[in-house]
Amino acid sequence: MSLHIPWRAAVWRPLRQRSGAAALAILGVALGVALGLAVALINLQAVQDFAGGLRRLAGEADLVLQAPGKGFSEDWYRRLATAQGVQVAAPQLRVYGEIRVDGAWQSFPVWGIAPFASIRLGQPLVPTQLAHPEALFDPHSIVLSPAAAKQFHLRVGETMTLRAAGVTRSFRVIGLLPVDPPQGAVGVVDIASAQWLWGRIGWLNRVDLRLAPGVDPAGFQRQWQDRLPPGSSLETPQQQGTVAARASRAYRANLLVLSLVALFTGAFLIYATLALGVVRQRRSLAVLRVLGLRRREILASVLAQGLALGLPGIVLGIPLGNLAAATALARLGGDLGAGYFSASHQALRGHPLLWLAFAGAGIAAALLGAGLPAWQASRTTVVRALGQGSEEDEAGQKLLPGLILLILAALSAAIPPLGGIPYGAYLAIAILLFATLFLIGPLARLLGRILPVPEGALGRLAFLQMRGTPGRVAHSLSAIVVAFSLVVAMAIMVGSFRDSVADWLVDILRADLYLQAGSGPGARISGERVAAICSDSVVRQCSPMRRLQVNLLPGHPPVELLARGLDTADPGRELQILRAIPAAQVGPPPAWISEILAGISHWRLGEIVHIPVDGRAHAVRIVGIYRDYAYQQGAISIPIEVYRRWTGDDSANGLALWLRPGISVVNAQAQLIQRFPELRQWQLETPRAIRAESLRIFDRSFAATYALEAVAIVIGLLGVANGFGAQILLRQREFALFRTIGLRRRDVVGLLLRESLLLSSFGVALGGALGFAISLLLIDLVNPQSFHWHMGFHPPWSNLLLVAAALMLASVVTMLLSARKALSSALTVVRDE
Repeated sequence: MSLHIPWRAAVWRPLRQRSGAAALAILGVALGVALGLAVALINLQAVQDFAGGLRRLAGEADLVLQAPGKGFSEDWYRRLATAQGVQVAAPQLRVYGEIRVDGAWQSFPVWGIAPFASIRLGQPLVPTQLAHPEALFDPHSIVLSPAAAKQFHLRVGETMTLRAAGVTRSFRVIGLLPVDPPQGAVGVVDIASAQWLWGRIGWLNRVDLRLAPGVDPAGFQRQWQDRLPPGSSLETPQQQGTVAARASRAYRANLLVLSLVALFTGAFLIYATLALGVVRQRRSLAVLRVLGLRRREILASVLAQGLALGLPGIVLGIPLGNLAAATALARLGGDLGAGYFSASHQALRGHPLLWLAFAGAGIAAALLGAGLPAWQASRTTVVRALGQGSEEDEAGQKLLPGLILLILAALSAAIPPLGGIPYGAYLAIAILLFATLFLIGPLARLLGRILPVPEGALGRLAFLQMRGTPGRVAHSLSAIVVAFSLVVAMAIMVGSFRDSVADWLVDILRADLYLQAGSGPGARISGERVAAICSDSVVRQCSPMRRLQVNLLPGHPPVELLARGLDTADPGRELQILRAIPAAQVGPPPAWISEILAGISHWRLGEIVHIPVDGRAHAVRIVGIYRDYAYQQGAISIPIEVYRRWTGDDSANGLALWLRPGISVVNAQAQLIQRFPELRQWQLETPRAIRAESLRIFDRSFAATYALEAVAIVIGLLGVANGFGAQILLRQREFALFRTIGLRRRDVVGLLLRESLLLSSFGVALGGALGFAISLLLIDLVNPQSFHWHMGFHPPWSNLLLVAAALMLASVVTMLLSARKALSSALTVVRDE
């Protein structure tokens, strides 16, 4: 005959007796659920909004032909419009103008459309109400998206100044688009006006196609795939959304994994709470076993305690996560400042299935944290549990499980990435964290045997306490070690990346001044002006750069083509070369590809590839691979003379200027601006200013990661309060004995101070070592497999020391505050005994 589980005694009463620890564990779960849910909501909504916007923008189009950069001849529009199976074809020319905002020229996308064709396709590119529809065809009329009107404070009927192909012109706002496109702020003009004003007569870069009923889009794609203009793609709107989502998939996956770190740490908080709670309950659980409660019922009772901690955390975390996601969407947008999605900030929508998924993740974390304490409680024999000192039995001190987990972590790290996501590396990190549970106790015991015992009585007692109770040490430090290790790992990864970017900027920014015509691809310096600036009396040497996007890889976003003033004999003057072979004197021109493009394309040195420029494919030979953190989708660099020979285009987007000896940078800037007044509207910057602005953009892009670090620190502090506070409460009999044999109150406090410093130092050291190991996995595996770039190893020592000091201070304060309560009841404990 067996008892039913006495839920009040076995579940609620133990948690109520440790209400402070339980509250901290609930808060840890809530923070983990909230952070993971917020990032997941933002990721999901960003991709859905972008893909949905592309589909809305395409209207009833089945396929879209597009090419970045200059595009293709409008003859292709006529071929497709008259092709068998095509019902409607709508041409577009998407260009970039510049609008003056706060004294600076800002890039502004302008779309030239054929209004009647767009209306036939049902595209939301024409205002639904126009007082004078014929104004659409006026070269000085423009339609704005609602986001553009809001951003630039413009209303219908007002005039805006826009620089088109370097010429400043006035446009009258004649209407607003019905909805915002995924790109957010855009302007729409008649396609003939765009071709004329931007000097692109006879050129297009997009054609939307609606096929006749019964025509299969996939079959039409196959029919035309080999006949398309070089560098173009023919895709469905759904495929376009997939390509855009794939471009940011690695970033979103890494951010989601980092956010789940908080939930994972919350599970360790539950583990620490219940592991120490089970130690306190061993006698009462043993009594229940004597009265007939079975092992599986003991197991269920401790797991129920885990659920009792997890469920309130879930109930609190889900609305908190929705609030955090809504705030982040309003302030940072759908890409959290990373630059993948340029759509305007969206209002958060409800995603009940995602809420349920994270509710399940919270429950899993609660059960995960309760699992080992529950198993230990169910396996403890009744006789030992009723005896003194039983709390050290089966306290997770076995070394073999930890060593096995370390071997599994090493094997997992060797798993190659799947679909560009390093699942093996993530699994290795998770296994390393689990191994910590089994290694803390044995390492504490080993450390106690290796280190010499202090001479003083209090120091000796503190040292022997750690050496003699490795189980308590493991329970107290598990959450602290895990939280600190994750803080260390993220701080080292982000700090190393930031320092690597800073070092790279120092290495490549070797000129004295850099001139940039504007922020967008449409901002250019004419060939005449390039020649005049380069021949100025203050300039010793100049290197022009022409930048445009090209389609090089199927199913991949466009990459950046950079035509530079490269010295083929010494490309390292402007590029940070990683690997190279000598440039051939004959054959295709040389080209250098970025490390990112090399990882994506798997091109090898010496390989010949074709670059689509101006509607023709040009062969180049890959002679070098260089480091470039600026272009996330990859870049390919060629000598600007080669580009000019291909296109006849002698303009540039920017210039690198080396000054003559004896001329200061300040004087050179003043003289150049005086001789070329248009430089006031452009960016003439020193390398130092460019580095500062680049690092500011870096910090904005990693704002979400910094927030994750902050949450991990908070959870680490919760772990300190939880673990150390619980340990003090478990030792009331010990403190009572100390007081009985004559130790003064301040002696006991001094003993606890030494213990807290010793344990926290051990926890920080172990967590730091684990964090360094995880950071190596992040730097050497996760980042190269996800983003195809490498970085140096640059730990931010000052930040790490501050966090370590905060954890140690929190441990001391927690020990002393808990000691006050424990010492006040010490004599009562003796009297009860």
